[in-house]
Amino acid sequence: MVKVGLSIGGGVGVLDSIDPRELVDIGFRSVFVACSEDEMRWHAERATAFTRTCKSVGLEVYAVPLGYGKVMDPDPSMESLYVREHPQNLQIDSRGRRCGKACPNNPAFLEWFSSNVRTLAWLLESDGFLWDEPSFYYSRGSWACRCQYCQRMFFAEHQRELPVDLDEDVTRFRRTSLIMFILAAAAAIQAVDRGLLSLVMPSSAVSSREAGLGTDAWNALLESSAVDRLSVYVPWQIQGREMAATIRSTHQAVSAAARAHQKSSLLWVGGSPHPRDKLLEVLQVAELAGVEHLVIAGHQTLMGSDAFSNFRKSLRRVIAQVS
Repeated sequence: MVKVGLSIGGGVGVLDSIDPRELVDIGFRSVFVACSEDEMRWHAERATAFTRTCKSVGLEVYAVPLGYGKVMDPDPSMESLYVREHPQNLQIDSRGRRCGKACPNNPAFLEWFSSNVRTLAWLLESDGFLWDEPSFYYSRGSWACRCQYCQRMFFAEHQRELPVDLDEDVTRFRRTSLIMFILAAAAAIQAVDRGLLSLVMPSSAVSSREAGLGTDAWNALLESSAVDRLSVYVPWQIQGREMAATIRSTHQAVSAAARAHQKSSLLWVGGSPHPRDKLLEVLQVAELAGVEHLVIAGHQTLMGSDAFSNFRKSLRRVIAQVS
């Protein structure tokens, strides 16, 4: 039995156009609502109205903070007023340049971030938060961060200066720093409600290892008390891999890692009515593979498609079969 969820991005204007009752009628049981830093500053009440309606019709609701210093930044086009107005708190790369990401080790940023997600937790009636690909900066051989706080923390841990080369100690330091950042984020929301779950979407294992981003190690994340569930995206279309085998193998690896730490996991897939995405078949494969929670990314490519009206009946039928 698969619990099917839907991710919703695109801003509060999209939320205004969605009827949560339709989502329930189709068979969705959870929604993951993108909450961008800049929009929540001015339009948080609209997101709150949407999440309350979702809860009232029985949907699980997870908030996905995006922007917020661009530490959680899978979409490079996401804006962040904090980044624009606090250059002194941004990461410094191995060439000595400021980067377009706040440093998760900077105490001023950490205090600001914790305050903002606490506010979100108060406003949104959610079941938890998803921390989406938290990462350090990396580009064309340069990496961050070498700010004064990172240098001090690295020296305190290793009793040597932070090197310019991205060696194993630096990679380990970056991973530990991000886990501590997630711990601070989880503590902030759970100060509002101890029952709020903390989910983490790691960066792609291959790309993050190459860049030393720090969240490629599933076990290191799952060992942390900050992580309740591991959420992994399966980009089988982009990778050009066979869909069924990729979903099965990814689920086996993720669920085994999670079970070893007495935790649970969920998978994400890209989905649309287009035949190339094989969404109906994906749902059936996921059910046979034993996937407990599958999230379709996302609303705009699926329900926002011109072809959805003809696809809706088939999707509803298959979701009913697998869930």
